[in-house]
Amino acid sequence: MEVNTVLDALRAVTERPEPESKSNELNRDTFLRLFITQLQNQNPLNPATSEEFVAQLAQFTALEQTTKTATLIQELIDQGKQRERVDLINFIGHDVTAVGDTIQVTDATSTSLTYDLQSEASTVAVVISDALGNEVRTLQFGPQAAGRHVVDWDGLDDQGSPVPLGTYRFEVQAVGPDGLAVATTTFLREKVVSVSWEADQAELLLASGRSLLASDVVSILGPRE
Repeated sequence: MEVNTVLDALRAVTERPEPESKSNELNRDTFLRLFITQLQNQNPLNPATSEEFVAQLAQFTALEQTTKTATLIQELIDQGKQRERVDLINFIGHDVTAVGDTIQVTDATSTSLTYDLQSEASTVAVVISDALGNEVRTLQFGPQAAGRHVVDWDGLDDQGSPVPLGTYRFEVQAVGPDGLAVATTTFLREKVVSVSWEADQAELLLASGRSLLASDVVSILGPRE
């Protein structure tokens, strides 16, 4: 038999679909059977050399190690996905922040509004509008440094009356010392009520009814007091 006969036959066998839990054991047993068959049927006038046998054993060992490595990597990937699911389930009942401009008014307590200023601002106005786009409150602030800022809205309109419960939006209008507009980024904060998975992609269902990709979450916060 040729030097690679055993390995060629082994590859032909292992390419057949087999139950995953039996694959390594089958490969090993098949190799040993073929190896013994080669010894029994080799040409006595031209027997395989020890170097040829060693080469075949080395090839099989490399093949088996590759299979084990691939299996181990897949197990690690599966374990990572499982840990990620457990971590995301722990989000339920907590507030998360993500890039967005919505506010949920659910009770009479104040609501925190978060935004980033790309550069220093001389004046900052936070304009809050209802679901129809009507402005209900404008918060005015003086100079603010570049970076993240958190301000509180007491849930009152410009006349001092409580606004109805529901969804609102806010916009940050900032002007720098040079009189030009300052770039801003706003962040929403909402409670997670459930988690779902679609094609290995996690989605968080928020209290407002909207969904948010887990990958879009900027931070997770404790439950509101």
